[in-house]
Amino acid sequence: MANNEKYTILYGRLSQEDDRDGESNSIQNQRLILTKYAEEKGFQNIRFLYDDGFSGTNFNRPSWNEIMSLIESGQVETLIVKDMSRLGRDYLQTGFLMEHTFPNNDVRFIAINDAVDTLYGDNDFAPFRNLFNDFYAKDCSKKIRSVKKAQAERGERVATRPPYGYIKDENNPKKIVPDIEAAEVVKRIFKLCSEGRGPSQIARYLTEEQVVNPSNHYFNQTGVALTNLDTSIPYRWSPTSIGKILDDETYLGHTVNMKSSTVSYKNSKKILRPESEWLRFENTHEGIIHQEIWDIAHEVREHKKRPRKNMEAPNPYSGLIFCVDCTKPLVLHRAHTMDESKNNFACSTYKKFGKESCSAHYIRESQLATVILDDLKRVSHFARQDEVLFVECINRKNTVEIRREITGLQKELDVMRKRDLELTTLFKRLYEDNVLGRIPDEHYRTLSNEYTDEQKTLRENIPKAESRMEELKSSLANVDRFIEKAKKYTNLTELTPELLRMFIAKVEVGEKAVKYSRTAPQDIWIYYRDIGMLNDVKDEFDIPYVADVYEPNDEMVADDELLTAI
Repeated sequence: MANNEKYTILYGRLSQEDDRDGESNSIQNQRLILTKYAEEKGFQNIRFLYDDGFSGTNFNRPSWNEIMSLIESGQVETLIVKDMSRLGRDYLQTGFLMEHTFPNNDVRFIAINDAVDTLYGDNDFAPFRNLFNDFYAKDCSKKIRSVKKAQAERGERVATRPPYGYIKDENNPKKIVPDIEAAEVVKRIFKLCSEGRGPSQIARYLTEEQVVNPSNHYFNQTGVALTNLDTSIPYRWSPTSIGKILDDETYLGHTVNMKSSTVSYKNSKKILRPESEWLRFENTHEGIIHQEIWDIAHEVREHKKRPRKNMEAPNPYSGLIFCVDCTKPLVLHRAHTMDESKNNFACSTYKKFGKESCSAHYIRESQLATVILDDLKRVSHFARQDEVLFVECINRKNTVEIRREITGLQKELDVMRKRDLELTTLFKRLYEDNVLGRIPDEHYRTLSNEYTDEQKTLRENIPKAESRMEELKSSLANVDRFIEKAKKYTNLTELTPELLRMFIAKVEVGEKAVKYSRTAPQDIWIYYRDIGMLNDVKDEFDIPYVADVYEPNDEMVADDELLTAI
């Protein structure tokens, strides 16, 4: 390639920290300066390239990468910049480019304002200018981090773009509001998860339904291309994206800051901070997901195991069914050759270690589902029909135990707080006695260490006790939440995964009175979310049984084998 065919590259760069310099560093201003200089000096085959919004410490810029490709292929004769800071603010990188990359590829480098032109030899001040530019970048980074930290501590969002499901508020760009279209997708993701689907399954469903993925959705809205954007596959969802959505507390209406940090101002790699350092601010914006759905989804994820290839359908009972004797989970057996009606549960301890450790506690999935659904009909009907009596029933059942624990905790808290104040006073007296020579240093150190350890333990236990106290107090009012759910779900004809997770906290299965008998009774204890177990209050409060509540047209199951099992 002849020299007159090689490019004269005019390169401009602008980052956020350069905005403070005003018009002097704008892309347009850089272009005018570079073009005027090139024309006056008679350079030919001019090409202007620029990167807008990229830090000088980041050399992974689109236009700069293109320039490097041209240089390495021998298509660049001259590279001109306004000053060396436009090239970059990392003195090691810029120094290597000027001393190795450009000379080795016969590229003439010019920095107009810094009087650098490699055609006339090295500029002795160039390394110092690179170093000063590096210092400038470090100082800017330090100031920006300080501002961001202050914003984070005030509970403001510090992320540059809203998460999927939200858009910036038109009236206040610092606030976010739900994106109607994407918010519905987020709700669907949590619903699928609460039904037992994992991230891989959810991603496959959304892909098959041709739901636009987050990066393409953001690009369609704003025209901004994210790093992972691929417009050729707009409907392909990844399990990783699903997992991030399921773990993001933003959808609850909360703001969580300081979750991660970068290695340094030169390395943008993110480092996850310990959860103890996170800053949580509740109810900072409109939530998309209710706390109850969030809790259910995360409970499912905690207990969910990847299904075998012959079990594509998820186990909706995962983490819910337990053996009453060994307290371990019951496992669902669904062989692909088995009739669906014969799917069954058995104790995991029994399956692992045999009859010496526990018994089978065998029960068919269809039987258990019907037992749970029938009891749910009974309890929810009672909750709807007589709210006053239902509340009285639950409160009386829970009040005695809960209030006894609350009273005990309150006494314990009073003692711990009193002792904490006493230790603070003792510290002061101990210090004064040591200063005045009333007790020797060795005795002071021994007592001081003992008091310090005791106070440390107290200040760890006090918040735990306070948190438990709040949990107990709030549990007394959970009955209202159950009633609201009972009013919402009135037509209970099938035990769906949604119903199961919404109402049921735990089910304990006992062994049959006579092993291997088809007709022997089998105890089943059902624990409901918010209200606990109601089996023990049927007689006292005359809670109606299912047969007394539902007419024959309510599709009640009449299975002799099942009825004996209840």
